[in-house]
Amino acid sequence: MTIMQSEGDKPVWILQGEFGRATVNFISRPLVAHAHSQFQFLFKLGGSDCGFRIGADDCTLSADHALCLNPWVEHAKASTDDQPSLILSLVIEAPWLRARLKLREHGSAHIFPAPLVVVTPDVHHHVDRLAAAITHHLISQDQDCVAILEDLLTAVGRDFADPELTQSLTPTGRPMDFRIRKALDFIKHTSLRNPTVAEVASQVGLSRSRFFEQFRRCMGVSPQHYIDWVRMSHAIKLLGSSDRPLADIASELGFEEHSHFTRFFSQHMGVPPGDFRRRSVVLSAGED
Repeated sequence: MTIMQSEGDKPVWILQGEFGRATVNFISRPLVAHAHSQFQFLFKLGGSDCGFRIGADDCTLSADHALCLNPWVEHAKASTDDQPSLILSLVIEAPWLRARLKLREHGSAHIFPAPLVVVTPDVHHHVDRLAAAITHHLISQDQDCVAILEDLLTAVGRDFADPELTQSLTPTGRPMDFRIRKALDFIKHTSLRNPTVAEVASQVGLSRSRFFEQFRRCMGVSPQHYIDWVRMSHAIKLLGSSDRPLADIASELGFEEHSHFTRFFSQHMGVPPGDFRRRSVVLSAGED
């Protein structure tokens, strides 16, 4: 169900199934105007903002704004002089989404009134869960990852679809233990110093084994994979927003050795941090 491949020299992570396709990849070049029969949802995970042309309107994909495209809506990615962007793209088959959102099989395809939406906290939460799962190659080992995708699309439907069509939608499926919410907040505020799973468990008053079980039940990914994803997000932001030495960034992220940071980044992004930064410069100055 999962494939990792390369587009040129940029890594691509793909989850495929009857729902369609979920992809985490780097986008740098412009994309010509096109349309397709599926719904598409785009979320920025890191790197630069992206300009899109949606029909006759210009929109910017950013950390705070996502794109929700109905079938056959023409769209194109504009050229940019900035660094490449790390994007979560969902191309979802219409029958599957309609069933998930409890809509009539042959109703209107115009489910999402606005292509540009403000990302809500709940949607952002599920985007992080899915990105963490895909980039850690969990899909081939864990069927629960499709449940993470379902949670995200339920949240997207509830928050962004025409409310007259989605009144019957309930909150996303996984129960959220208050101790796991506390753990997420702790991870967010301590990720730069790389907290251990045992330390997070202790902070919320659970044994390590009980915390692991409860975290997986609520989040769909392991605590360590979630911690790693939050740290990777920081790394991508730091590499793209400054020219600080890699050793300084490694230290800020809690790595004792620069080489440890290089190995960590390479294992998750498919390229070393130095290459990631240099490639960003080359792409922004050249081929776009």
